[in-house]
Amino acid sequence: MAKITFVILAHENADQVAESAELLTSWNPDANVVIHYDLNSSSEQFNRLTERFAGSGQVHFVKKRIKCGWGDFSLVDAVVRALRVIREKNIACDRVMLVSGACMPVRPLAELSSFLDQHPNTEFIEAFTSDWIVGGLRKERYQYWHFFNFQKNHKLFNAHYNIQRKIWPKRKFPRGLEPRFGSQWWCLSWELCEKILKYVQKHPLVYFFFSTTWIPDEMFFQTMAHKFSGSHHIANRNLTFFYFNECGRPYTFLDDHIEYLKDLPFFFARKISPHAKKLKANLKQVALQPAPEKTVEIALGERYVFPLKKLLAEQTPQASYFSRRLFQPKGKSPWDDMLAACPDSFVILHGPPQLTRKAAQVLASNSQLEVLGRLFGPGHVEFGSGRTRFKGLNSQDHLIRDYDPPTYFRRVLDRCGGLPVFELAPGDNPAAERALLQSQNAIVLPIVPVVPDDVAWKFYWILSSDPTIAYRKNKDLAYKMKGFTSRISQFKSLVEVAYSCHWSEYRTPIETYLKKAQEVEAPTQEDWSSRLILQHGTVAGSLAASHPAMTDAFHSVDYSEHTPSVDDWNRSVAEIGNEFAPRWKILRLSHRVHF
Repeated sequence: MAKITFVILAHENADQVAESAELLTSWNPDANVVIHYDLNSSSEQFNRLTERFAGSGQVHFVKKRIKCGWGDFSLVDAVVRALRVIREKNIACDRVMLVSGACMPVRPLAELSSFLDQHPNTEFIEAFTSDWIVGGLRKERYQYWHFFNFQKNHKLFNAHYNIQRKIWPKRKFPRGLEPRFGSQWWCLSWELCEKILKYVQKHPLVYFFFSTTWIPDEMFFQTMAHKFSGSHHIANRNLTFFYFNECGRPYTFLDDHIEYLKDLPFFFARKISPHAKKLKANLKQVALQPAPEKTVEIALGERYVFPLKKLLAEQTPQASYFSRRLFQPKGKSPWDDMLAACPDSFVILHGPPQLTRKAAQVLASNSQLEVLGRLFGPGHVEFGSGRTRFKGLNSQDHLIRDYDPPTYFRRVLDRCGGLPVFELAPGDNPAAERALLQSQNAIVLPIVPVVPDDVAWKFYWILSSDPTIAYRKNKDLAYKMKGFTSRISQFKSLVEVAYSCHWSEYRTPIETYLKKAQEVEAPTQEDWSSRLILQHGTVAGSLAASHPAMTDAFHSVDYSEHTPSVDDWNRSVAEIGNEFAPRWKILRLSHRVHF
């Protein structure tokens, strides 16, 4: 049987950590545990822990402890110190498994040993390219210096990063290494761990390099594993199950989750609540059972999709677009950090989808632009006329987009060859709309009525509405779209449906923003063009040159082509639009307009 040494990164109370250490060593006399107890935790608790295992030949401690913090290099250094303890004490082991004080086995530990015997040449660690990263910084994690902890000093972190982005050259990754990313939790062969220790000792400057990166615990061991084992020996799969909710917080398993965990194709799970007494008692029994005749089958190289994720999500507070995310400073939205770290300019065609589509069609022939569609449209992602895929992204990925809109938007930008241009209809995503319209990197092209009277603005909101949304809220509205006695009653019904789609709490600030924009637009085409070029480069000049053609395109709007597929609505919009025949223009904005 494979001899396993468990490295525990702990900060919990002494009794909880002791229970974990005893469980992980009681199943086999050859099993060992090395504990790094966070220096932030009470020294009294640490003393209790060491006293409890005084004289134990299986439980060992890192004596030179350090303070650990999320996203900090300390999480790497603490593990390296634990590996040094294994080497210095000559602890006999075939495998080293990294767990936390909140982890517990969900399968027999004897089965874990048998499973590892069946995969003697496989390293159970994720080691992906930067595409693995779901949110926030990607290559910027190592291309810039990161000295400040985001949790404790987010203002210094952001200021330091933004200064570097403007004036400092990007760093190169250390020679001979390729950056790889993955989960913090892994199970590696001792042979690989020894190679890592020797590399650290021989290359202290490289070790220092990683100490100045962002979230190195998701990069250092992953990069080392890729260097010394190669992709053909890496499982790209860890053996510890964890789940993050929509707010980015790790899910804590309780007594009610016994059935959820018992059939998982993993050997550990985190986080187990210290108050889940029934669950903990059940998992202890499971851990000490003998290995089954047939070990669990794990699909190596594939990301695991939790089949009960939906059930868990129903019990978890759902995040709105305005919810704070994990480690997000108070008063900031999830968009703030992404846009602050985004160096690229982009163009927003903002207005009713019929009109933004006309403008996009004019720009489509410009080879310097990457003209996309309605990125935040309900139920789908548009990448432009006739495109269902865009460099690895799929138009049906709206659930992925809606799970983390800022990250998805950044991924779209990263794939654009030219200046990105996309359509944004009012109400597509209120949080995204507000953040993007005020981004310093945005060239905002709002489409507004030439004559901005009350009737024109009402028709603006009619064109920006999807009646199917209003009908779901109030079925009676659908009947109001039938059997009109006059154009007035028809128009009033359209307005009522439109206002049901866009409540006044949202509609009023957007309308105020657009009216402010009308007051501050550039006086001449030449003035506007020169300002855009100064702020966004020469490519913005070709965009400005297309302004007259976009405005001319609005002369041929066919209102019968309204986006929602609701016959009565389409017919009424077409009749009112063709009779009223409002005129539209694109404002020439060269600076931000605040709400």
